Amino acid sequence: MEASRQSGPWQEPFGIQFYRGTQEQLVETLLRRVTWPFGYVVTPNVDHVVHLQRHAALRQAYDHAFERVCDSRVLAPLLQSLGAPVPEVIPGSELTLRLLHEADRRMLKVALVGSNAAEAARLADLYPGMELVHHDPPMGFIDRPHEVQACLDFVYAQQAHLVLLAVGSPRQEILAHRIDPARCSGVGLCIGASVRFAVGTLRRAPRWMQQARLEWLHRMLTEPRRLAKRYIADAWHILPIYLRERRAAAARRIGAVAR
Repeated sequence: MEASRQSGPWQEPFGIQFYRGTQEQLVETLLRRVTWPFGYVVTPNVDHVVHLQRHAALRQAYDHAFERVCDSRVLAPLLQSLGAPVPEVIPGSELTLRLLHEADRRMLKVALVGSNAAEAARLADLYPGMELVHHDPPMGFIDRPHEVQACLDFVYAQQAHLVLLAVGSPRQEILAHRIDPARCSGVGLCIGASVRFAVGTLRRAPRWMQQARLEWLHRMLTEPRRLAKRYIADAWHILPIYLRERRAAAARRIGAVAR
């Protein structure tokens, strides 16, 4: 078991073994793994926590991930209150930028699944030192076995150091789980919209909004049609999930004292 994965049920809120290192430590670890058998990283946020309660395939993908990195400044205080704090929030967009920079500097091969051709071309222009290959599956691909297989065949054929899965959750996590580590090496990252941030199609919230845990508001105002309904639903569902975790954590503490 990796050093960042601590044991004990009270240290696994929402049934997730969160990464408990720093971003610097994570980047170093991932760069060491780029020639190892394939493993992937997921980035839990409130939306993922909600969907994990009822989405068996996403739960299975999470259970098999190499690391589960807290990506949310909204989720982090909930973990703190449950007695399982993370040292720092590591936004997926920041982690992606760090690894793209290293891929450029070290001349690594990067396979991008998702994003459009224009964004892929822009990414290649911004990081000319890395070798970028791109596959953009069609909408609804995850429900079409031949399209999923096309994604897998692309990853196996490229043998890239980094595999960026940018097809949205839970599709990217499910796809990552289906990649056979016996058939390729490299590190997979489930990155959502991170490429759009990297190339400037989307812009992150100002620093003060990030520090005030209001980046979600900036995202919602930037993409209201896509995100407003999702964020409202997440807020509605996370409260009972969190309260259940609080009760379970309290019961475990009482049981530990009784023993």
